[in-house]
Amino acid sequence: MNLEASVPPKVISIATPVAAEKTTQVESVSFGSGGLTIAMSSEHWEAMISFPQSYGFRVLDELDLTEFWSQCSLVQGWLFEVVSGGWKDLEMTRKHFYSGRSDWVREYLVVGLNECVSVLSKEEPVFEVQVPSNPSSKRALGGAI
Repeated sequence: MNLEASVPPKVISIATPVAAEKTTQVESVSFGSGGLTIAMSSEHWEAMISFPQSYGFRVLDELDLTEFWSQCSLVQGWLFEVVSGGWKDLEMTRKHFYSGRSDWVREYLVVGLNECVSVLSKEEPVFEVQVPSNPSSKRALGGAI
């Protein structure tokens, strides 16, 4: 099946506790028994976004996701729910992809300046945000708080 010729992806922007900025980036991705955690940062904030019940994830350079650019740039936000035309639909072309056939598996796209993370999850993400009291101190410390 050629998804390139199919309908463009459909996404919904998800409200986050901190706004997207041109400097928003994926710092790290960690997976363990507690689920998937993605560390995000920008010039003015740091955040952890967790998916306690994730069924899969992939990390790709934004260049490999050009079909999303018109809807998922850092101008529109940094977290989106992919309703159709995303990674889940691509995996659905495999007859043995059983998780995706459950109605409760949702797809999210976490957008960074360079890397993007696709997540298949049962639950909505949980946020933990750290905003430095003095944003200039974050720059002086090389990005660490």
